Amino acid sequence: MKKVFVLLAGFIFVVAAYGTAVAGVANTDHDMYAEGKGTDPNVCGYCHIPHNAVGNKIWSDWGNEAQLTSGPSSPIGNMCYTCHDGTATNAGQTTVFNTALQQHKVGGTADCNSCHTVHDNTNGKFVGIVATQSANTEFATYCETCHDATQYPGAEIHGDHIAGSEHPYKDTGALLDTSCNACHQMHGAVNYTTGSLTNPILKADNTDSAFCAGCHPAKIQATSGANKHPANLTSGGAWGKVDCQACHDVHQPNDPGRPFVLLDDNVDSAYCLSCHDASSTTNGPKIGANSHPVGVGFSVTPTDPTLTPAGDAIDDNNTGGPDYPGNSSSIVCESCHSIHSKGVAAPLLRITAGAGTLCINCHPNK
Repeated sequence: MKKVFVLLAGFIFVVAAYGTAVAGVANTDHDMYAEGKGTDPNVCGYCHIPHNAVGNKIWSDWGNEAQLTSGPSSPIGNMCYTCHDGTATNAGQTTVFNTALQQHKVGGTADCNSCHTVHDNTNGKFVGIVATQSANTEFATYCETCHDATQYPGAEIHGDHIAGSEHPYKDTGALLDTSCNACHQMHGAVNYTTGSLTNPILKADNTDSAFCAGCHPAKIQATSGANKHPANLTSGGAWGKVDCQACHDVHQPNDPGRPFVLLDDNVDSAYCLSCHDASSTTNGPKIGANSHPVGVGFSVTPTDPTLTPAGDAIDDNNTGGPDYPGNSSSIVCESCHSIHSKGVAAPLLRITAGAGTLCINCHPNK
């Protein structure tokens, strides 16, 4: 009697699971009967058969069987490709299965089914993951389900989710909102890779910071010698080619010493000195040991303090607050130079070099 009960319970479980799967597929794009692609009302039968099936997914031979091993994707992706190769639907041919474009990486334990489930379209796009709640915001995010400190240490999402960050995109909890999707495209992204950025699945090519320029045209320049720090160079200068990611990482968290998603702390111009020091011969013009002093207080009051501000008074973004809250009130590099916003001369000076006007602002009697 006990054995019969166990078998009956198992049968009920299987029937319940079957009913759930059918309900999840019914009237979706995976319902071939509802789509008018067949006459059999059994929605499961279009993909599965109970006996003599292909593999442990009891995959039927209704689709293009050869694609299971010869398709352009991962093993499970090729299973999807048996239908998405044009034999049953063209959906995904120009994006998901386009080998000329970049796709979200799969490998190891990750595959198409890490994000998608063919039996449930509740979230749209047959996405089966559940949006998680970020620890840093009230908004939920699908991407952070994987890209957190637990699963991908060092690659977790930061800047996008912290109030006041340089990239204040907020996840609304919707599958395709304007957070990560503002820059990234999970399928069919542009074929762009450079340096340490392999397969970044960007929506546009970022060679020479061209994608950054789409949102930040005023922060970069097309050639060297203009009034911006030499990013987006069309050709390398004496110290090589500089791009935005040489100094910035859009996923960095904001903190008082590292605003503007900088790669390193720039309190009192410390990050500037990592390239413009007195000894290195490979990174940018050197300030030299006998240069105008930085890190010292103003011995005179500038005629116009807004033109040569103290370190803690610099507000090049016009936000009503200091750009570098951790700065001292001393002279820093940015007291004379404006890296992106207000440089008016080739050395990124805040005041044109003509007739020494920058010097005279602090030294009127000289």
